[in-house]
Amino acid sequence: MIVLRNLLICCLVILVLICPSADADSLINVPLNPNLSDFNRETYRFIYRLLNRRMIPGARRGSLPLTRKQVVSYLLEAQRKQESGEITLSSIDQQRLNALLVFYREAREFPRPTTVQNDSQDTAQRRIGRRMHLMTMAGENYRFSFDMRASQHAIVHLVDNLSGEQPIEGNMFVTTIYPQLYGQVDETFAFTTDIAHRFIYGEIFEDLFPDETKNRQFEGDIKNRTGINAYLKFNLPWFELQVGQETLQWGPGYHDSLLISKNPLAMDMIKLQATYDPVTFTAFTGILEDMAEDINDKYISGHRAEGYFWDRFGFGLSEVIVWGDRFEPGYLNPVNIYLINEQTISRADGRVPGSGDNVMMSIDMRLRPVDDFEIYGELMVDDGNPAAGFKHWDTKFGILGGVYLTDPFGISDTDFHAEYAFINQYAYTHVNPVNVYKHFTTPIGHKIGSDADNLWLELRRRWTDKLETVFGYELERHGTGNIDKHHPIDAPKDDVWTPLSGITQSEHRLSVGANWLVIGHYSLYAEWIRVWCRNLGNRQDVHENANEIEAKFLYRFP
Repeated sequence: MIVLRNLLICCLVILVLICPSADADSLINVPLNPNLSDFNRETYRFIYRLLNRRMIPGARRGSLPLTRKQVVSYLLEAQRKQESGEITLSSIDQQRLNALLVFYREAREFPRPTTVQNDSQDTAQRRIGRRMHLMTMAGENYRFSFDMRASQHAIVHLVDNLSGEQPIEGNMFVTTIYPQLYGQVDETFAFTTDIAHRFIYGEIFEDLFPDETKNRQFEGDIKNRTGINAYLKFNLPWFELQVGQETLQWGPGYHDSLLISKNPLAMDMIKLQATYDPVTFTAFTGILEDMAEDINDKYISGHRAEGYFWDRFGFGLSEVIVWGDRFEPGYLNPVNIYLINEQTISRADGRVPGSGDNVMMSIDMRLRPVDDFEIYGELMVDDGNPAAGFKHWDTKFGILGGVYLTDPFGISDTDFHAEYAFINQYAYTHVNPVNVYKHFTTPIGHKIGSDADNLWLELRRRWTDKLETVFGYELERHGTGNIDKHHPIDAPKDDVWTPLSGITQSEHRLSVGANWLVIGHYSLYAEWIRVWCRNLGNRQDVHENANEIEAKFLYRFP
């Protein structure tokens, strides 16, 4: 395996050296993990908003992350249409467009953003002139940059009613520094190392950053957690090739995804991606980790094809497989069908116990029947057994659906989301522990895991180019099943799955938040959440009412 990796890297270096030069546009991805980077959530939200209003051409929103190069192309297209009169942006959207164009400029100067009312020529010039990196080394065909950010995060959890044992409450504080080193040579090679190094103190809630690296030599009253994205990227003639640690997200959901989500820690992977309009194809093979002491070799491979047609309809088809205890070159083929070749590969290997490897697939769509209104859905099937009937325990699936409205009822600078997901009792589980659908302790798919459902509503309103408010509601319910509880081996063969089995835990969360943001400089976020939890821990009549207050300040050093 090590020899194979070294040989691959040598071949890639040779390919880079023979590739032609071109003006540099950044190949670096815009990260998906909001706890690792800065201003990435605002970037994606703005791209989604432009897309839903049909102000930019169809983007591969279901095959994330996007690259900085792609983001800039969308922003420049919106700017061109605004200047030609094809579209009309509100003054707040125009200012956000200007700020993001400045933030993502790299080796070449983009056209000066159009100024609007309340954003004078002098203000725009100052934004363009602000240094975007702490250190930069650049030449005719290369650019290397070093950025440094820091944040202070406070979380207060106050329980005012509990029937049961002593609640977990108190104040937790997180101080984080975010160094990032990245660069690019022509349009053929790029690299990044993006780190979030945290110092956690106060009352520590272990459900935050559960899988990040622990630096035990510093552990005491202050605990350390570290998350990293780091990869090399090669722009080859027919596709982009990426090697290293990264986070992916597949599917149309805004709140979460059923098959591949941004929730797990970044995994080591080799990924290739190619776009031949209107279809984007992605394939990857990654190394998974598990906290069980007897699981040392665990892998995942997946491929996805996504098309976007008529600027109104998107369709995606994805398939993944998880296997372990050995490495299978047969799964590296990016254009095979796992559901078919898993039968021969896993059963031909005498080391595979149980029912073979874990194959999953999903189909998703998104439709924009009119401007500013999108409906979308996803169906995930995990080792389905349709011949046995819909209620059979081995019919393992998840469904997700939602709507997205921009400027509903004519209220400008507003976004509304409603999304629902359901995952039945034994989805994501597997009789062979090495094939359970998780990375470390986190589901690779939707964060709710098995035997659960989730309803999410959110209303965002931007009052100025810096200030926005957020109103949210979320209901999450869990049965007694979980991702590590597979179907009992000694259960009847005709057993059925149960929706939200056993005693159901339910949690209602009502939130009000505000965000003050200056793209590329700093952000300040504050939120109050009221929580009502019933049957806590799936225990009858154990209830909890609580208040959560959260505040975070992030600063990017110029």
